[in-house]
Amino acid sequence: MPNTSVLFKLTNILTVCISVYFLSACSVEDPYQTGPSEGQKKESEERASAKKQLIPYKLEIKNNLSEPLANITVKVADQVYQSDPNGVIALNTFTLGNYPIEIEHPDYYFTSLTLNISSNKSNEVIELTPKLNNEVSVIFAGDTMFGRRFMDPSITTMGNSVPNLPDAMINLANAATASIEITKAVAPLFIHSDFASVNLESPVLNQPISVHPTKEFSFFSLPETLEGLASIGVDYVALGNNHVYDYQLSGLTDTIRFVDEAGFLHSGAGFNAASAFAPVYENVKGTTLGLVSATSIRGGDHAITYIADDIKGGAADLSDSNKLKAAINASVANSDFTVVQLHGGDEYSYAQTDYIDNRFAFISKLDEKPDLMVAHHPHVAQGFAVYNGVPTLLGLGNFVFDQNRLETVLGLAVEVRVDKTQVPKVTSARAYPIYIDEYKPRLISGDLSNHLIKRVAEFSSNVTVIPKQGYAEIIFDEQLEASNKQQHSIELPAGEHIIDLRNLAPSQSFLTEITSNEEVKQITFGRDILAFGDFEDWDNDTAQFELNHWDHKDEDVQPCLTGAYRGNQGLCISRDQYDNLPLRVPFKQTIRAFPLTPADNVSKVFHKHTLYGYAKGINAGQLALDLKILTSEDSLVFSEQRLNIFQDGDYDWKPFNIDFELPSDNNVLGPEKLPPRGMRFAFIHSPPKNGNAELQLDDIALISWHDPVKLNNRTWRTAQLHGKTFLRVSTDKAVRLNLTFSQF
Repeated sequence: MPNTSVLFKLTNILTVCISVYFLSACSVEDPYQTGPSEGQKKESEERASAKKQLIPYKLEIKNNLSEPLANITVKVADQVYQSDPNGVIALNTFTLGNYPIEIEHPDYYFTSLTLNISSNKSNEVIELTPKLNNEVSVIFAGDTMFGRRFMDPSITTMGNSVPNLPDAMINLANAATASIEITKAVAPLFIHSDFASVNLESPVLNQPISVHPTKEFSFFSLPETLEGLASIGVDYVALGNNHVYDYQLSGLTDTIRFVDEAGFLHSGAGFNAASAFAPVYENVKGTTLGLVSATSIRGGDHAITYIADDIKGGAADLSDSNKLKAAINASVANSDFTVVQLHGGDEYSYAQTDYIDNRFAFISKLDEKPDLMVAHHPHVAQGFAVYNGVPTLLGLGNFVFDQNRLETVLGLAVEVRVDKTQVPKVTSARAYPIYIDEYKPRLISGDLSNHLIKRVAEFSSNVTVIPKQGYAEIIFDEQLEASNKQQHSIELPAGEHIIDLRNLAPSQSFLTEITSNEEVKQITFGRDILAFGDFEDWDNDTAQFELNHWDHKDEDVQPCLTGAYRGNQGLCISRDQYDNLPLRVPFKQTIRAFPLTPADNVSKVFHKHTLYGYAKGINAGQLALDLKILTSEDSLVFSEQRLNIFQDGDYDWKPFNIDFELPSDNNVLGPEKLPPRGMRFAFIHSPPKNGNAELQLDDIALISWHDPVKLNNRTWRTAQLHGKTFLRVSTDKAVRLNLTFSQF
């Protein structure tokens, strides 16, 4: 291990232990100890009550002019209601939890969202958008495959054999039914669109014989898994990507055959460049769509490339400007609405690279330009833009994919409404956050939905992104300013302070102004890169009170309604004096440092971080943190530390923060000389000195601190929706900050 260090600054006592405590510690209880603790009994009673207690809730159905709509049929979790003359529906039969809502009406666009019913809110306003005569709706989703870990959780790449594990999510016996089950939670959204597209980033075959000999990651999907796309109404698959040639010519031949047999349109790959670039056309309710697809990942460092040429099959080459221009010209000449899908960029980046930006610019400046550009490949949802009048979806992220990286589990499905008689032809758009729960796509709402919407809005340009309940309205080529304002004044003594903005305004709002009555030494914005530290359940599946991404296998660790600092649910960790080992509660995944954005790649990151949260102790044992700094890939460890947070005892809800900084990039590990980029952590609850102990945790955040902001005349302002939810304030004197939050 190289001589590196991690800097920590604590207000509490700091203790250090080395890797022995990173071994999973299972509590060993006295055999005479039986039954749940008082805290566990209380939680059981609370859950039993929550499952029975009906929460009155009101839906208000309105049109786009905020006028009430009567006689609108609304389905809530398979129960059917109708709005009264005031557009109101009274819900009196639901308990705490999430419930899918579907509204289908011939005069309005289909609405699908997730309703969060809780005692914290009593009503929801749902706005319906009128259908116009010439409009069609087209929905786009991102990277899609049904192979690899779906079929064998232990593998990272596939070869010339078919995994067939009985306990796998997908195997030979269940491929069709399993794939339908995987996508069913998002089915209503896609079925009710006039046309649906995904990026099929996988060969489709059942006899793998020709895996690419030098490619690091190859995979395929069984033909039967295409039922998972057919069942939700997918019409078209983009094949212009860096995986379509994973099994070379044999795999490409099978892929095109099986995709054709499944009834999907496709473009972007073929047996030569001409067929790969050829647009495909479809008449949708009187509007002819033209679809072009191509990839910038050429595989040029391999003897066998991924792209097609005059005599070789593969994907269309996005870097071939002449062929790309010719394909777009052909599509524009033969269609009413041309879509170009670009596969490229830097994986796991939050904004497009310079190269993809240049491709967007090139395409949008053509004399015969497309009507919409759509990008994918980084596996991370990006933003929206307008290039020379062309609306652009900068990055959709994943849709159905088997990646375990934390930053890949939130993607986007974007519905675009098109009127061929208008200029521009895109009349409106909605972006639906997609949460990939154990490889399965789910719709989400609430804070998790807003977390993603605000982040992608931050890296968007020439558009307005308006957070709604479980989706965002996208207005292209117009930048509106949020008009609803909320103000808070905060008095700070001299010193350094962290302000948690989440406590001051709802998650759909954002900080737009800071003013100070005195000069402030420094103010720094921070964003939460954990996203799942609120212990809430935001998705639209039928399971209630789920807790994902945290290891809570031990019966003494459970999500709890009684332990919520904010929202519905927190995390409760129970101990007693006979448990002779500390109980360890890890976050399951590596959190990777946030890259400097926008930038051409993800090589440079923000180094300063804080683990922040809230804890409550009821005769609690000592609370500590295990923290590991490691490489982004291969999990090579730079350092391991155990850090004290709170001593044992009783205390009401109070915040804690542990500051640390990644080592310099001069410190590298492994043959590839990887710098420090990853963080893993676990909370440690020690046994109490006597009796039963309960520790409650909530609103945990891993803050990535960005560059300091400048106050001009003691004022900072922005109109850009953003996802930064923390402030670090350093001041040499007492100061009053006036914070203004805005909301659309």
